[in-house]
Amino acid sequence: MEVDLLRSLCLRTWIAVTFAACVALGACSKEEPRETPQVTPGQLPDQVISNFSITETAGRGQKEWTLEAKKADVYEKRNVLEVQLVKVTFYDRTGAVGSVLTAREGRIDNGTRDMEARGDVVVTGSDGVVLKTNRLTWENKARQIFSDDSVTVIRQQDVLTGVGFRGDPDLGKFEILKDLKATIRSQSAVGGGGGE
Repeated sequence: MEVDLLRSLCLRTWIAVTFAACVALGACSKEEPRETPQVTPGQLPDQVISNFSITETAGRGQKEWTLEAKKADVYEKRNVLEVQLVKVTFYDRTGAVGSVLTAREGRIDNGTRDMEARGDVVVTGSDGVVLKTNRLTWENKARQIFSDDSVTVIRQQDVLTGVGFRGDPDLGKFEILKDLKATIRSQSAVGGGGGE
């Protein structure tokens, strides 16, 4: 009787240990369940385009501007394009290049064709004037560029700094809205001599 009881206990212990080992091995061999990221509709792009280019034209096919980007994410519901490594060429009324804008990234509203450039924004006019800022907006209907950010405008050796900007994309006419500071070094600007 004792032998049967001992065998029964050994058998039960062996079954319990074997069961526990199987459970433990099964848990170790399976990958942890991964959480699926919750994505709201419209968060992922509908299309992704490499080496993207778009041209805006006026009557008779005259180019107003051309945008090139390394990558464009198309969001159809929001009607916008998010672009990376951006180059925008603005044309004057004769069709000549008026200025070139470069930036790390930007956004285009497909309805209005307004654009926003962000990150290391540089606009270089055809006459050599350079505008630097971190954020700039192109209003397509007004054909003007705007910024609420700090700006630096360089013309030859003259440097203007301030906050806020409004002007033509070719930088022929512009206004720095506040906190204007100027460093004038061009000889022509100070009547033949150098100075500030």
